[in-house]
Amino acid sequence: MQLIEIEYGSTLYEAELALRDEMLRKPLGLKVYAEASEAEVGYRHFALQAGDGELVACLMCVPLGPDSVKIRQMAVREAHQGSGLGRQLMQEVETLLRREGIGHFMLHARHTAVGFYEKLGYKAVGEPFEEVGIPHQRMEKSLAGNQ
Repeated sequence: MQLIEIEYGSTLYEAELALRDEMLRKPLGLKVYAEASEAEVGYRHFALQAGDGELVACLMCVPLGPDSVKIRQMAVREAHQGSGLGRQLMQEVETLLRREGIGHFMLHARHTAVGFYEKLGYKAVGEPFEEVGIPHQRMEKSLAGNQ
C-alpha cells in the first residue's frame, strides 16, 4: 500500500468521498456528500492506495495552527479492517506532517475507536460527548519533543 496525498476535486477525491460515505456515514443514515464542502479545499487529504488503484483507507487533516492539525473522517474499507492499514495510515501521515513541523494532533474518536487511538499514543481529553448521534471522545497527541 502506498501513501498518497489527494487533491480536492480530483477523481481520487471523489473516490475518497465514496469511501468516507460507505464506511462512516451510510451506517448512520447520513450522506458525506451533504457534508463535503468547499471548506475541504483547505484540508489535506491522504489515503493508502492499493496497487490496483483502489483506495483502502483515508483521512483528512484540518489545519488548526502553524504546528497543529485535527484528523477527521479516518476510514478503512471493511475488507481491510483489522489488517493494520489504519495504523499504517496514521503513522505515515504523522511522520510526514512531523517532518513539516506539525507536532500536535487532535481528533474526535468514535467511542468504539478510542482503544485504537490510545495504542497510537493519543490521550483522552475532557469528557465524552455526542457527535453525529453517537458517543465520541476528544483525543490529542503531541510529537513536539520528537521532531
